[in-house]
Amino acid sequence: MGKSDKLLLQVLTGHSDDNIQFSGLCHLLLSLGFDERIRGSHHIYTKEGVEEILNLQPLGVKAKAYQVKQVRNVITWRCAKMTDQPRYEMIIYWSENDQAFLVEVPELPGCMADGATYTEAVTNAEVIIREWIETARELGRPIPEPKGRLIYA
Repeated sequence: MGKSDKLLLQVLTGHSDDNIQFSGLCHLLLSLGFDERIRGSHHIYTKEGVEEILNLQPLGVKAKAYQVKQVRNVITWRCAKMTDQPRYEMIIYWSENDQAFLVEVPELPGCMADGATYTEAVTNAEVIIREWIETARELGRPIPEPKGRLIYA
């Protein structure tokens, strides 16, 4: 798992928002295709198709926790609006046994994918979601409506 994938996983899990390096967060947004504008200490990120404008400012060498949360929300929800893909919740985690990121789609029974990187796993999951829906239609099975964020214990 590369450094960029580890940081993306750390941001998305939300376990240590107050311990993210500012420079790493900036690099992550650039790697996700965001454009950067710098005005003094403010780093402003935009991306075509994403309504939010992220205005980040460091707290020493760290990113501000609330801004990490902002970035997480944009990555997980807002970027999904750029596709016509139904927005089913994905649970993404690293599997030591498989040496891959695994993606589960709990609202679509049996729908799972994997990938060597986080991005590859999500891309594969998007393909599998479309195939799951297509197969369900062909078999005349009901297709669940996306409920949004689910809470698991």
